[in-house]
Amino acid sequence: MIYLDTQASTPIHPEVSQKVREIMNTCYANPHSQHSAGQQAMHIIDMSRKSIADHLGVKFSEIVFTSGATESNNLAIQGVIKQALTKQDRVEIITTPIEHSSVIETIRVLENNYPGRVSCKLIPIDSTGVVKTADIEDLLTMDTVLVSVIHANNEIGTIQPIRDIGRMLKKYRPESEYPLFHSDGAQAIWSEKLQCQYSNLDLYSISGHKMYAPKGIGALYVKKNTPIQPIMYGGGQEYNLRPGTLNAPLIAGLGYAFSLLQRDDHEQILLNIKTLRDAFLHHLLTIEGVTPNGDLNNRLPHNINIFIPHKAADEMVIQADLAGLAISAGSACHSGALQESYIIQAIAPDNPIQASHSIRLSLSQYTTEEDIQQAFHIIKSLI
Repeated sequence: MIYLDTQASTPIHPEVSQKVREIMNTCYANPHSQHSAGQQAMHIIDMSRKSIADHLGVKFSEIVFTSGATESNNLAIQGVIKQALTKQDRVEIITTPIEHSSVIETIRVLENNYPGRVSCKLIPIDSTGVVKTADIEDLLTMDTVLVSVIHANNEIGTIQPIRDIGRMLKKYRPESEYPLFHSDGAQAIWSEKLQCQYSNLDLYSISGHKMYAPKGIGALYVKKNTPIQPIMYGGGQEYNLRPGTLNAPLIAGLGYAFSLLQRDDHEQILLNIKTLRDAFLHHLLTIEGVTPNGDLNNRLPHNINIFIPHKAADEMVIQADLAGLAISAGSACHSGALQESYIIQAIAPDNPIQASHSIRLSLSQYTTEEDIQQAFHIIKSLI
């Protein structure tokens, strides 16, 4: 099987896998226990927390471990809005129509649960899938509590101007704690350099299985003194924001995956994957009718998303799988169901079939030139 669906989930890096197994077999104590075995487990967690904090340029205590970016997004959005509702009657959230479903659906639930008190504004989006900072500024009001903009899109791979947005928001109401700035960084953290303080981020979501670490582990950066409530209760772990016994083996794997980003060869890995991606995309665009979705410059180095006018995406995914090629049509976050992409609908509202005729191909650091050649021949033959 040629696996070109890493934006759904990456393979686990062999060294990360080895670290997880090592900790699972040797360090099984509850890290919240007072005995030495428990403190050994907590030391492992502390080292991972430091690895992540150092990479993001933030304080050790500003990293909260979660089960993944979906939980991180829920904690960031629900926690901030519920806290804000204790201070003011009406609150506004500003976001994009191309966020991950864990952002969009969380906001929708808040609107339904607090009718007339919580409202959402959507930032205009064009065919590039890249937002304009001025469009966000035009939407801001005194009721705006939270701006949430995905760092890199999970389908079309476009990268948002996070630093510019953060600078603008900091200047908007410098005397107020609001609006806060949140970004879902699940897709971006592996390839995009980020210093949270320079981007003026208050909250940043991370997922392990998008960066060659295990599933079921993630983190949320929460800037010190950010007004936020927990959304679960019982135990007081993770600075009273996320209760529950911490999973030392998975946390160790996540911390080790972050250490890999600091290696000298990481930039070369990114360059190699982008070179392969560009060559692959060039060949795909020679097929009659095939066009790219999203911005070609501000884009993750491993992402391809193409519109195929004469081939339905669901048929394409199934037929490619039978031919030994794993690709996707849209996001993989809907219980395996094939659904038309609301993200493609947002960037191509005037083309009724584009959402149902677009596929995503995402490379990994293990993808080879031979993989790309075979994948191209399979896709061309299917089209």
